Amino acid sequence: MNQDLKTNETAVPGKSFYFKTISRISLIFFIGFSVFLFFATLILIFLTKPEGEVEVPNVIGKRYIEINNTLIRKEFRPSISFRDVYEIENGIVLEQHPDPGSIVSTGSKIRLFVSRSNLFVEVPDISGLELPFALNKLKNQHIQERSISLPVGVISYMPSDTIAENVVIDQSPKPGEKITLERKVNLLVSSGKTDDKMEMPDLTGQSIELGFSLLAAKGTYVRQNIVNALDVELSGLISSQTPLKGSKINKGDTITLTVNYYKMNEHPYRAYELISYTIPKDEKAGVYEAFVEDSVSKRLSFLAPMSPGQTMSFVFHRTGNARVNILSEKRSIKVFKFNVE
Repeated sequence: MNQDLKTNETAVPGKSFYFKTISRISLIFFIGFSVFLFFATLILIFLTKPEGEVEVPNVIGKRYIEINNTLIRKEFRPSISFRDVYEIENGIVLEQHPDPGSIVSTGSKIRLFVSRSNLFVEVPDISGLELPFALNKLKNQHIQERSISLPVGVISYMPSDTIAENVVIDQSPKPGEKITLERKVNLLVSSGKTDDKMEMPDLTGQSIELGFSLLAAKGTYVRQNIVNALDVELSGLISSQTPLKGSKINKGDTITLTVNYYKMNEHPYRAYELISYTIPKDEKAGVYEAFVEDSVSKRLSFLAPMSPGQTMSFVFHRTGNARVNILSEKRSIKVFKFNVE
């Protein structure tokens, strides 16, 4: 009996150790499984997280070329289909899906139906007209009881001993040619006689690109005094000039034009831009130029003698993306780029 008692006494501790081991393993398994479930839940939540949402803008009636980059920047995927039309100019958004105001996921496709115009317009004869009247005639054409505007392309100036200043000498396309509304009309304009002594024209209210081209054709230099404009419609217009209208000017004179500039937060397809560039100390004094190259043409937009440390500031008009090359004595020293948003 004593032997049995001893046997029982030694057996009990073994069972206790066994159950404790099982409990520990179960606890470890439970904790491990709980941790696994926790991280699995986090991963599931992350993988099934709903995408961001955005409201579809209204682009109907707008030019596709002007809103394409904006849609991409807002993480839409534009898809376009063309519709042949007669009464609407080229590249206008006629219809969109999803509808304006719809709430969709970021990265969604937006389908646009864009006009492809079959409208042809006969080019009017504007040779012999003063430039403001010629431009007004191009902007006020009438066809099928509606008003349309023919876009103006490059306006170039050349001296003439027989044709008065600011009068259109020639045009391209020629009068009577039938063109689409996408085709631009380029003009060759007289800058008048290039004598040793000339009179200062009245440029107030004129655009800086036309004013600059006219003065450059007369062999003068141009500097701009930039002032802030309160209205975008005033941007790029000349508000005053020195010397005044009728003053005698000579080749090589420097003309100062006060130019309005409206600062924008974005870069639309067509806009006036401002460049202010300080001439580096290691450059030399001399004639500095700025050439603008955009979707329309490559043209001179700044011409004046400058010295190191001085700042050349000028407003210019841009269509589409633009590249502005600053030159010192015909040598490139700086390039600015403007991209449409």
